[in-house]
Amino acid sequence: MNLFDVKMKKIINQLVLTSIAFLITQVMLISVLHILNLSYFDSEVWLRWDSGHYLAIAQKGYEFFPCAGKFGYPVDATEMCGNTGWFPGYPLIIKLFSFVIEDIILLGGLISKIFYFSSLLTILVILNIEKISFKNIVYLLLPAFFFGFIYYNAIFPISITLFFSLQGFYLFIKRKYWLTGFCCLVVSFLYPTGFLLSFAFALSIFIREIKEGKIKDLINCIPIFFCGGMGVVLAFLIFHIQVDDWTAFMQVQSKYGHGLHNPIKNVGNMLRKVSFNHLSLNDVIILQSVLIIIGYILLSCFFFIKKLYHHDLYLLSYLYVTLFLIFPWVVGGNLSMYRAESLLLPFVFFLKDFKTKWMISLLACLVGIGGVMSYLFFTSVLI
Repeated sequence: MNLFDVKMKKIINQLVLTSIAFLITQVMLISVLHILNLSYFDSEVWLRWDSGHYLAIAQKGYEFFPCAGKFGYPVDATEMCGNTGWFPGYPLIIKLFSFVIEDIILLGGLISKIFYFSSLLTILVILNIEKISFKNIVYLLLPAFFFGFIYYNAIFPISITLFFSLQGFYLFIKRKYWLTGFCCLVVSFLYPTGFLLSFAFALSIFIREIKEGKIKDLINCIPIFFCGGMGVVLAFLIFHIQVDDWTAFMQVQSKYGHGLHNPIKNVGNMLRKVSFNHLSLNDVIILQSVLIIIGYILLSCFFFIKKLYHHDLYLLSYLYVTLFLIFPWVVGGNLSMYRAESLLLPFVFFLKDFKTKWMISLLACLVGIGGVMSYLFFTSVLI
């Protein structure tokens, strides 16, 4: 078998593995929708709260106006309303492809699912997994059913943000820093917390080069920070061009109580919402956050005891998970934490060498929570 045949077999096997995992998740979603007498092929079932903002931006651009006398605000209200609280990357992609598919609701859902599939495929490429086996299928189902996986399928920029983040992981490990920087630019243009990706890469370079005594190689942080910063600048430039205000994003987001908060206090406030005498499906939302926090504590112990910081992928993944987990708790306010948690997907890199029986146990937990969260999404409890 020549080199080309070997590479083709690898690609085909990875596509088969990804297809199996993806189809299993879709069967589950179809089942949940069937219980609710809803159709998987009804584009609007994938549409929730912020989805409307993204689609409106794609259709009409940005709006920014005083809230006074509107949406229940008093006539002397000083808050600003509009859709400038949402970044332009995802709407721009929808706009570009709307010339091919005019139904932008359908298009938004397709884009999310395509990048969800592509993200799963990228995980296999990063880990060089190619063998079609029961263990590999079970492993890939862990990211496929990761916490908040419903948002990988819905009309939100979560899956596309993850895809470019994972592409950045792959390029970073190959030490292609300018291409990694390009991924940082895209991610920071797509999602408000996307700028954290640049910090994860830069911190990883800093720790690695300091450890190896290669101080001069810290220059590799430059393309990372430059490109990541450019993504944010481009987003704010679009806000300025369309609504003539550089601070439009912050003004709209300030209504949701975002700012600097004590993360421990925010976690405590979350736990106080649980009614242990009358547990309900809604408490699964909090259970997800609790499990992630417990998982992170266990991961931290495992990371330092096993000295995984000597491994590029594990160091990067740990820094990424740390930043993307803690930052939303610090920002606080009325942030939809369950949606932010769906970005913690690189957590699964640490599970690759688990025994199959442990993977199956974790998968059962993820499927159970994912099923309930999907139910809550389709019944509009989640937004």
